[in-house]
Amino acid sequence: MNPENEKLKIYQTVLSSPGMGEKCKIILQLSWQNILLLSRIIELGLEAEKKEMDSDILMLLTEEGLEEFRKVLEEILNRPDRFL
Repeated sequence: MNPENEKLKIYQTVLSSPGMGEKCKIILQLSWQNILLLSRIIELGLEAEKKEMDSDILMLLTEEGLEEFRKVLEEILNRPDRFL
């Protein structure tokens, strides 16, 4: 079996495990510079086509997951004080 296929199956198994869909709160303490960088990294990931993503786990991202990241990006850019 191809090692890449094995890795993909492991990711699929972990992501479909019980509790993985539950919401959790993350508290970040980042510099303003890193907030801007994080927002750009998320933005680049959202702009990329799935076929362009070179990470197996990112290829498994659902439309719901993409929408959640869009909301996070919007919150970071509109209300950075909430993350400090």
